[in-house]
Amino acid sequence: MEDASTSYKVSLPFIFIAVMFVSAVVIITPLVSKISNVESKSFHIVIRNGLIYKQGDNLPYTGHIKDTLENKIIGYDVVNGLKNGEFFITTLAGNSSVSGFVENNKNVGTWKYFYDDGSLESTGDFSDDKPHGKWTWYYKNGNVKSEGNYVSGKAEGKWIRFDTQGNPNLIIFYSRGNVVNEVKIDRPKSV
Repeated sequence: MEDASTSYKVSLPFIFIAVMFVSAVVIITPLVSKISNVESKSFHIVIRNGLIYKQGDNLPYTGHIKDTLENKIIGYDVVNGLKNGEFFITTLAGNSSVSGFVENNKNVGTWKYFYDDGSLESTGDFSDDKPHGKWTWYYKNGNVKSEGNYVSGKAEGKWIRFDTQGNPNLIIFYSRGNVVNEVKIDRPKSV
């Protein structure tokens, strides 16, 4: 049987990997892609001094960007050269992969991450581009896998890990992202 504390520690870095992926997509996509906007006109964009410009224009771009990258569809709004508003990534089949909001190029508000089949994998909030507040991860069957709180991007307080049936099996206490204590919960086996 797999040690719950080992698999739990894999879940916490997920959010940081997800943040890095979304950040990379948000930053790299405009640098390397040909964009189709809502009027279905293709154009190239460039990044200058952290702002998005339509190639050949001197004013920062304002509009919607929709592109493909690694068999995913990425979309977001740009206002005066900065990503603002809804951000999404979907599969080519139309299933959501990521959805959230960006304000002045930073992740804010509630973000959701999905398994390839479209079922919810995790949800939580960002503040100033850092995970903040309650985050919850789910198994593909819909049961909660783990939940806990972030404060300015660091795990804080009580985190609970659940088995696939929804029973708690590990409690971890954090302070400023560091593990303070772990309590493994063993359930009696049914007869």
